[in-house]
This record gives sequence, structure tokens and C-alpha cells, in this order.
Amino acid sequence: MASLTDRPPASGVVRAPSKPATIKDVAAAAAVSIATVSRALNGGERVLPETVARVRAVALALGYTPSRTARGLVTGRSANVGVILPDVTNPFFAPLLAAIESAAQAQDHGVLIGDSREDPAAELRIARRMTSQADGIILVSSRLPDDEIRALAARVPVVLANRQLAGLDSAVIDVAPGFTGAIEHLAALGHTRVLYLAGPAGSWSGQAKERALHDAAAASGIMLTTWGPHRPTFDGGRQVADRVLASGYGAVICYDDLMALGLQSRCADRGVDVPGELSIIGCDDALPDGMARPALTTIEGRSDELGQLAADLLLDRMARLTDPPQSRTVTSRLIIRASTAPTPHKLR
Repeated sequence: MASLTDRPPASGVVRAPSKPATIKDVAAAAAVSIATVSRALNGGERVLPETVARVRAVALALGYTPSRTARGLVTGRSANVGVILPDVTNPFFAPLLAAIESAAQAQDHGVLIGDSREDPAAELRIARRMTSQADGIILVSSRLPDDEIRALAARVPVVLANRQLAGLDSAVIDVAPGFTGAIEHLAALGHTRVLYLAGPAGSWSGQAKERALHDAAAASGIMLTTWGPHRPTFDGGRQVADRVLASGYGAVICYDDLMALGLQSRCADRGVDVPGELSIIGCDDALPDGMARPALTTIEGRSDELGQLAADLLLDRMARLTDPPQSRTVTSRLIIRASTAPTPHKLR
């Protein structure tokens, strides 16, 4: 039902005030009550469509922007979504976050960002705080135990990016095509022994990568060795480099591009030819052009598409709480650049 005070304004001309407009200014210019303005701008059902159109036109003319806090008091929602990342400095997550922000802003939602720094305890503290500040949360590459994630999902909608858990929406990268391609590429170059530098312990995507590598190695007749866990950082790659160079392996696959870049950097320090003496493959395709020399052969992760899928899932879940959970997938692929080559026979 429309408010009894809803009536056309006395004049068809609305001029923007010299100072920021308030809800009172909109109400006066549209000749309606403040409560009607609030309902019209927040999707209330008790306002006539023509009144909604008039109020919104006046608000636009006056340059009025509703307060998120005030709107939250009316709707019971914060109009925010939360995103928790394991390492905000990792370049893999920048396109993912940009895609989430773009999708959220398109529906007039703000984005709250948390950085757990690869610490599950910190991730849990941030997530618990966000449940009272956001209408839904995207957990990216979460390190939390399953039961903690389910407890969070009982409070607000939760979407997992790069992890799967029964009963929850998820968007994941199918790493099998990319890592299978990496093993097949090295086998074609004549490598028979390959070293894999694993990432953080408890990483769901890390476990998926290891499964894909072992399956592909078995199918290709490659002897695969896994070392880890390691921090998925530039320093993590540099720290393990001397041990790699002493091992006699001629080909290394790294958990991510940052580790591969660190390994490559230490090789340069020691005068080790990449790829002449050591072939290196990264994962994510997250480095800017020219950062890795030689250019890094890597497994494309398409994190921007992962972010878009995760955002779409969360926004859909927030609108339809009782729908069955959905899972979306991004397919990986190997990108061959200049950091892989046949090695001398003694290193194969």
C-alpha cells in the first residue's frame, strides 16, 4: 500500500542542492514522506511503482546516495560481501579479487577483504568477524577444517573458491588438464625424472595437483618425487633452490609461479642455465610479462574467471537461500614458454 502522503511535487523542476542531499531533501522534492523515500530506494513492496520511479528520479537529480548503514537498518542487510584470501600479495589473487569486486559493485554491494597470511587460526578469526559485517563470504583457497566452514555457513551464505565441500557452493580450477600437460611436455623433451615442489600443508588445491601429477606420471612412465610442504612464495622457492640443484633433477614443477620465480632467481645467482641445465614449470600464469627470465612455462589458472564464478554463486545464494548447492569449474591448460627444454643425458 502506498503512503497517503504520496503526491506529485508542486514543481517539475528539481535542482541539486549546494551541499550533499539528504533523505529529507528527497522527500521534500518528491512530496512524499521520509519513510516512503526509504522504501522506494530499498525495494519496499508497499510503494506504488509510479511513486518509486518519481522518488528515484528525484534522488538521481539531487545526487542523493543512500547511507549503507541506514539501508541496512531497513533491509536487515549490510550490502557487503566478504572475501578472505590466504595471501593478498600473491599476484594470482589480484584478478580474482577484481572480478569479485566488479560483480559485487554491479549489484551495489561493497566488498570486505581479509588476508589470513596462510594461517588457519587467523582465517577463522577474520571469518567469524565477517559474519556480522557481511551478507555472505567467499573463502578463497581456505585452510579451515570442514567443520569450521560448515559452522560459518550456518550463520551466513558461504562460497568456496578453489576448494570443494559437500553441501556448499564452490568454484574450482580443474588442475588435471594443466598438470597432465606439464608431465607430457617434459616426457616429450626426454625427461624421465621430475621433482614436484609442493605448497602449503592442508591445501585442497595442492592435494588435487599432486593427484593429477602422480596419475599423469604413472601414465607417462615418469619417476615423480614430491618435496614439501613449502610456503608458496618467492622466498620459499629460493630457500629450497640449493637443495634442488644438488639433487640431480633436470626438471621441476612448482606449486605456483612465485615459488618457480624464486627458484629461477637462485639459479641465476649460481650461474645455472635455465632451461639448459634445469627446466622449471610454474602454476597460475600470474606473473607480469618480463618478470621471469627466461619466460616461465606455466599452468594457466584463470583466476579472474574463478573470481567471477565465485561471485555469481554467492550473489545467487544470497538471493535464493534454499536452492541446492552448485559447483562451477575452470579448466587449466599448460602454456609453454622458454623455461623448459631437453636436458643433458646425465640429468634425465
